[in-house]
Amino acid sequence: MKPLKKYTIFDREKVVAAVVFLALIIVATVALTVTFCKGEEALVKVYTLCKPGSQVIVRRTPSKNGMEVGYLEVGDWFETDGTSSNGYIRCYGVGNYGEGWVYSGFVTEYEPEPVFETYCCVAKTRVACRRWMNGPKVERSPWLVNGSDVQVFYIAGDWACTSRGYIKAEYLEVDPQ
Repeated sequence: MKPLKKYTIFDREKVVAAVVFLALIIVATVALTVTFCKGEEALVKVYTLCKPGSQVIVRRTPSKNGMEVGYLEVGDWFETDGTSSNGYIRCYGVGNYGEGWVYSGFVTEYEPEPVFETYCCVAKTRVACRRWMNGPKVERSPWLVNGSDVQVFYIAGDWACTSRGYIKAEYLEVDPQ
């Protein structure tokens, strides 16, 4: 029978060095993976909310004067990294250009639900009808009062797209007529 080999301090140092080296490789691999995959993970899917028959313009630059590179209809979705400028949000995978800018007032994180029913205003005070979500009041008949009826086309999260403009959905209930 062969005698067992004794480990020396030098042999233990080799094992410790190998373990430390392996740990450094693992940490470096994870760090590189996080760095290079970060952009892909940051993209979020969002939807457009506009009236039936309307379109949301995709522009090459974040400006009302930016060249039009495509159009989105209600419920169309795109991915964004959340970059915003001048009220526009960057979008990817849309239009002929592949990417562009969409006005953020027509973008929601919720998929629009088609409704096409008459709703009744149930607010205690008057409610502003807006040009887009969180936008300025519409110029003609900017208010909806308690008991008023309105045609609702879509609901997406907190907002309803109606015949009078965009209204907070919490102020509307299905008209029991």
